[in-house]
Amino acid sequence: MLLPALIACSETGLSSTREAAVAVTYGDFDDLTPSLDRLRVNHDIYEGLISHATWSEEPVSGFPVESLLSARRPAYEAVLVTSGTRGLGRTVYDRNAPDDALVADPDVLEATEGYVRSGGRVLVTDWAYDLFERTWPDAVDFLGDDTALDDAQQGQPGIVVARVTDDRLAETLGMDQVVLDYNFSNWAVITDVHPDTTVWLRGDVEAWDGTAFVTLQDAPLLVSHETNRGIAVMMTFHGNAQTFAVTDTLLTTVLGELPPVP
Repeated sequence: MLLPALIACSETGLSSTREAAVAVTYGDFDDLTPSLDRLRVNHDIYEGLISHATWSEEPVSGFPVESLLSARRPAYEAVLVTSGTRGLGRTVYDRNAPDDALVADPDVLEATEGYVRSGGRVLVTDWAYDLFERTWPDAVDFLGDDTALDDAQQGQPGIVVARVTDDRLAETLGMDQVVLDYNFSNWAVITDVHPDTTVWLRGDVEAWDGTAFVTLQDAPLLVSHETNRGIAVMMTFHGNAQTFAVTDTLLTTVLGELPPVP
């Protein structure tokens, strides 16, 4: 199972074969490994393609994403789950087949919540939002029916000028606005957040509300939810579609320091 191995580990809490500090999935639509490479973060890759990588013409490989979760103590300090990771949606997007094996499994959700509560850090991008929504249903209000998988995936592609709403992030970026590229349609839209949820970026976006295209003003675009000692981050856009400086800075500021390669 995907996030039931988000925590594959030994009796000591560390996998004997996986000594990296960060786990990252390969999804069909996003790839955060270039950012981790630039930041020199030691990471393990989990192959989670639903169909194929839209960002690479070359074959990709890694540990099977189904092995990334378990109810054991976390082996990783952070887990990054990218858009298009299998098992986290209603159906396979290019054919009518179920794709909810992970997000519909209560053990996966319990393991994910427990991992963060015990101090772990989870970041999900775009289509992986169902994992965030099912695990922390009160933290964020997504567009559409919160009980229906994939229902928030109504965002329209295009360039969005986002307002930086966190002072520390604005200082680190050296600007109070960032340009975001929503390079695919049907991205997951957030409409509101719980008062205890942090909003890092906001912007005006176009989305389909079920009957018409509408403009959502000042919509949350990057949010985080802290629970006990851990943090869960929801990024509505793809990291690999942004400038290196923006993606790298967002990862290190929102998630916190990531351990470099020894």
